[in-house]
Amino acid sequence: MRLFIAVNINSRSKKLIENKVKLLKDKINIDLKWTEREQWHLTLKFIGEASVEQKEDLITALKNINFKEKREYIQFAHLDAFPNLNTAKVIYLAVGQGKSLLEALHERVEAEVLKYGFENDQRAYIPHLTLGRSRSEALKIKKEFRQKHFINIYAQIESISLYKSELKAEGPEYIELFSIK
Repeated sequence: MRLFIAVNINSRSKKLIENKVKLLKDKINIDLKWTEREQWHLTLKFIGEASVEQKEDLITALKNINFKEKREYIQFAHLDAFPNLNTAKVIYLAVGQGKSLLEALHERVEAEVLKYGFENDQRAYIPHLTLGRSRSEALKIKKEFRQKHFINIYAQIESISLYKSELKAEGPEYIELFSIK
C-alpha cells in the first residue's frame, strides 16, 4: 500500500479556498485534474509502498510525536507552481505565515520515522496544498493570479494523519488510516 503523512486543515478554510478555485477553473483553459476539496491536505512525508507492519510502525511513530501545532494557524499567501509559474505542471497554494511551524513538524516526523527504518526525504520540504495537476502541457499562470492579494487565507491545523493512497483511473483516492486530533 502507498502511504503518506499529512496535516489537515479546518473546513471553514477549505470553503474559502474552494471559492478561489472556482475563479481559477473559470479562467484557466487547459486540461487540469483538479484536486477535490475532500482530498486537500499538506503532505509532511511521502512514504511510498509499505507493508502492514510498516504501517503499524508509522502509527506508533505518529503517537510518539509531540503534535503541538494543533489549533495553530497557517496562512496560504499566494498561488505557486511546480516547477514554476511560467511552466506550471502542478498548481498549489504556498504557505506564508506558519511555514516554519510546518517545517519544524516535518523535521520531527522525519526524525521519528527514521527510528523505524524509513529514509529521510532527499528533496527540500516545501509546505503546500495542491490544487491541480496538468494532464498534458505546462501552463503559464496569469498575472492576475500571481498577485499577493489573490490568496490570503488563514487555516487552522486540525490534525496530522496517516493516509493510504489508492491510484484509480479518475485520480488518487486518499483513505485516512490513523489521525491525531
